[in-house]
Amino acid sequence: MKRNVFIAYILLIISFPIGGGLHRIYCGKIFSGLCQMALFWLGQITVLIWIGWAFLFVWVLWWLADIFLTSNIIDSVNFEQKIESEISQNNKIKNIEALYELYQKGAISKSEYEARKDIIMRS
Repeated sequence: MKRNVFIAYILLIISFPIGGGLHRIYCGKIFSGLCQMALFWLGQITVLIWIGWAFLFVWVLWWLADIFLTSNIIDSVNFEQKIESEISQNNKIKNIEALYELYQKGAISKSEYEARKDIIMRS
């Protein structure tokens, strides 16, 4: 599924009060999204003992950096998915070619070739 940059930015903005991270989870970066939320909540919990301010400062810097980085993350994820899709298509073609060679050699019947080809195309 191709990721949309506008959805990612909407998630970046609306998840601010709960610690951010939803935009990263949307992009498939689940661990870093959860870490961003955890850093925010750790800062909230420990703010009374002053260490929390350091956590919140780091979280704010991370969230602000994500304003600039989110479009690059989306581009990277979409590019990876495009490459994976192309590889999958190439593998399907190779499998069908190998299947056709078996059909030409008489190792499988035409109906078996068609059935297996349909299975490959659906996967």
